[in-house]
Amino acid sequence: METVLFKIMKTLCQEFQNLGKWWSGEKSRGFTLIELMIVTAISGVVLASVFQMFVGQRKTYSLQNDIAEMQQNARASEHMLVREIRMAGYKVPDRHIEFDVPGASFSDGEKEAFEETTSQSIAFTSDVDGDGTMETIRYSLRKSGLMREMWRWKVSEGRWKRSGGARVLAENIEQLDLSYGILADDEGLDNDRDDDGDSYVDEEGELFFSTQPKKEEREYIKVVKVSLTAKSSRPDPAYVHPVYGDHFRRTSFSTSIKPRNMGL
Repeated sequence: METVLFKIMKTLCQEFQNLGKWWSGEKSRGFTLIELMIVTAISGVVLASVFQMFVGQRKTYSLQNDIAEMQQNARASEHMLVREIRMAGYKVPDRHIEFDVPGASFSDGEKEAFEETTSQSIAFTSDVDGDGTMETIRYSLRKSGLMREMWRWKVSEGRWKRSGGARVLAENIEQLDLSYGILADDEGLDNDRDDDGDSYVDEEGELFFSTQPKKEEREYIKVVKVSLTAKSSRPDPAYVHPVYGDHFRRTSFSTSIKPRNMGL
């Protein structure tokens, strides 16, 4: 834009110089009021065009920045969800924990690999950061924020430490959908979906999906499907969403996660 503005101003200055030379050569007198008004009007039109160009480019930059931020939020959230859910069920050697986090929304007194499995939230136990300390992690959607809450096991006291509350992992997350693939052959649930009778999902029909597995089904979870939708922080008046009919842009990601430690 600076190059375009420079060219316009250079051209305008050359026109002033040519006009001055013409008047000094033909008539030795200054500009009349009408001539000055014409030049002022032309200058105003040029400056208005430059200003409109500046405003348009500024809007384009802001829109691109919003889209980039939206996509970054979604990708970063998906990356962390995949990394940590994949570790669900991992047990630190010589750490025998029998009970879950007391007072949490999913507490039932018994520690499980997957503590909570709903369509909008998931909680699981693991050593997600590999530091030798067991953690319970819970993800949920609250208003437009993806929330993450973590409890750590305190070995010296034999109890779960307080979490400090749920933290916002990403903002402007409009939708979080979770579903769970449950092993349904002889090594999983006894529900007439028998195939080859091993613990591997290698044949069609060995999995069935549920958005809210029962307690007795959670230990046989082999796949977690995650769908995430992020929304731009500001509306774009020039854009109308084809589904929602508003002026917000959206991006969605879907992935399937296989917890590596389930059934081990």
